This record gives sequence, C-alpha cells and structure tokens, in this order.
Amino acid sequence: MTPVAYELTQEEAEIAGARAAWRLWLAGGLRSRHIAPLAAFGLAIAIIAALGLAGAISRRAAEISLILSAVAFMALQLWTRRGLAAARRRGAVLAGQLRGPVRLSLDEEGFALEGARTARLRFADGLQIEATDELTYVWPREGAPLVWPRRAHETPEAADAFLAFARMRV
Repeated sequence: MTPVAYELTQEEAEIAGARAAWRLWLAGGLRSRHIAPLAAFGLAIAIIAALGLAGAISRRAAEISLILSAVAFMALQLWTRRGLAAARRRGAVLAGQLRGPVRLSLDEEGFALEGARTARLRFADGLQIEATDELTYVWPREGAPLVWPRRAHETPEAADAFLAFARMRV
C-alpha cells in the first residue's frame, strides 16, 4: 500500500490521547472497578438492614455497620476517581507523544511508523483496528495506539482501501 504522511492536529492528538488513556484505564475491568463494589455495598446494606429489622443485631450495631459500609464505599469511590484523574494526565502525555510529522506504511506483516516517533506493529501480535469518522486507531495488546487521520489519504476511497487492507490481515 502507498505510505501515508501526516501530522495530527492538536485537537486530534488530544482526542486520541484521551481515548487511549481511557482504554488503558478500563483494561482492568469496568466490573471490578465500578459494578462489583456497588453490588457489594448494596448487598451489605440489605443484609445489615435485614439483620437489624429481625433483631439479630442491635439497632446501634446496625447503624454503625451501615455508616462504616458507606464510609468504605466512599473511600473506594475516591480511590477510583484518583485513578481516573491519573488516566486524564496520562492522556495529556500520550497526546504530546502522538504529535509530530510521521510516515505510516502498511505491508503484509503490519504497520511501520517513521518520523517523530517510530514503531512497528505486526498483525501476528493481535492488533485491533478501530475506525471513527475522523481517526483510525490500531491498538496493540500493550502500549500506545497507532493513530492516523482519514484526511491523510488523498481521497476517502483511498482511506477506505487502506483500512480494508489492514482489516483483512487482522
């Protein structure tokens, strides 16, 4: 395929960096970070309320248990938000790394990026390709994605052909 030369705009780099940071942050699992603690908190409240209403524990013990459960849940939520803030900072760093003039080529083995940053992503390494209206992302199993704008191609048909060739090999 014909190599593509481009430079991401500041806005494109920020969008790509934020998306990459968000994806890396969620790699640990949305369920384990958000849904499981909420379910555990709800279950704890239900059990404590049932025990308190049934008289198995005193009212005071039930109230203290509810308060401690709420405190523990809120502390976990603060910790999760701290991770999200770190992901935002990482997105800004990734946006800076994605800037600069580069040349992207595609062959039978994968992608080669030369210029402001260099990278070689092979199809055999389990790449994922995601296309949006303006940007195309190639996600390796670990690390920053390869991102290029559709505007880098001479025509929209050339962009579609480039993307189709890449998707056939993934």
